[in-house]
Amino acid sequence: MRNEMDAPMTDQAVERTQGSSRMRIRALMGWGVSAQLIYVACQFVTLIGLTRFATVTEVGMFGLASAIVIPVFFFFGLGMRVNVASSQQSDYAFNDFLFLLSVSLAVGLALVSAIGLVSFTGSQLLILLILAATKSAECLSELCYGVFQRYDRMNLVAGSVVLRSIAGTVLFVALLVSGLPATSAFLAQFLVWSAVALLLDLRFATVLSRKKQDDSPHRSDRVFRLARESIPLAANGLLSALQGNMPRYVIAWLLGTTALGHFTAVAYAMQAITTVTMAAVESLVARFREYITASRNDALLRTFIRLFAGLALAGVAGFGVSILIGDWLVQSVFGPDYAGLGTLLAICVLAGILRASTLVLQMSLMAGRAFAIVLQMRIVSLAVMLSACVLGGMLAGLSGVAIGMCAAFVVFLFMLVRAVKTHVFRPVSLQ
Repeated sequence: MRNEMDAPMTDQAVERTQGSSRMRIRALMGWGVSAQLIYVACQFVTLIGLTRFATVTEVGMFGLASAIVIPVFFFFGLGMRVNVASSQQSDYAFNDFLFLLSVSLAVGLALVSAIGLVSFTGSQLLILLILAATKSAECLSELCYGVFQRYDRMNLVAGSVVLRSIAGTVLFVALLVSGLPATSAFLAQFLVWSAVALLLDLRFATVLSRKKQDDSPHRSDRVFRLARESIPLAANGLLSALQGNMPRYVIAWLLGTTALGHFTAVAYAMQAITTVTMAAVESLVARFREYITASRNDALLRTFIRLFAGLALAGVAGFGVSILIGDWLVQSVFGPDYAGLGTLLAICVLAGILRASTLVLQMSLMAGRAFAIVLQMRIVSLAVMLSACVLGGMLAGLSGVAIGMCAAFVVFLFMLVRAVKTHVFRPVSLQ
């Protein structure tokens, strides 16, 4: 008698397999998106607290400090979450990733400190250094999230994100309300994020790696090889952060820190959209990798359609609300110093949808480990972003910068579509 395991799969079995795959995708995205929705809400509350208890110029200085810190740690963070999650067949142990990240973050902290000592003084310098330390803790958590994601343990990612978001925000707002300076609030947030990274995330990642027999000590030859292979991914992160923060640099240069304060508050709509989208697609990196390796173009296309349909619905709703009640909404949330910014909000919502669309396509290329391809497109896109934002700012002020940002994202989106067709949707060989 023929073994049942050797028999061809029936239509019902295929349907069950596809249904199970769809359920796994929904579960992975559910954990990632749910946690990031809470993260976005908490960051929004943090921003409201800052706008209510600080001047517009001080909010602008916070925005400028963030624009300095984020690109540095997007590079020195080495894209560890994607790096680990997309390397199921990797030659590297968890301790190789951990050792390399530790050295890299130390260099990143030193660089931010040098920039701060040259460019800032007093409380501005202190906030810059605290933000850098907080970002280092987040990079460590991101490494651990890559381990969790590799083994489909997105519940651990969600738990960590929710815990540090809620606890950090509660302390941040409580200290501001009690009359303490913003530096104290930022320091409290750093302590919470560091505790979660060191005491929970790193511990769970170590235990999980040990269970999967991935706990060998780091080796210098592997670490050097990993560092070389990580440079394109790190450079992609740097260019991505520079691209996202280019409007802030242009606004600070052309329009001043007060205008940057207005932009920092209103542009959180864009950040919220892209943060949630990033959570969704990062949750699917390992699944994208599986589809690309197996040339399952149909499954990959179905996933793309669902993601883009969700973005389209969110964009229509957000843009419509911004046009109808944007002025009232911004002023009600952030206060009278932020009046007349409804049009800017609508443009930022559109920019958020465009950037989120680029993230979906980028992550599929990253899952296919086409790091160099994305890097080349980012260099072009960064030049387009700079030119468009400067031109827009000179012609139409703050709204002009935002329009230039949208135009640059459209150009980048077209480049990514072409790259995905070539490097992700590989032709299936007929046998």
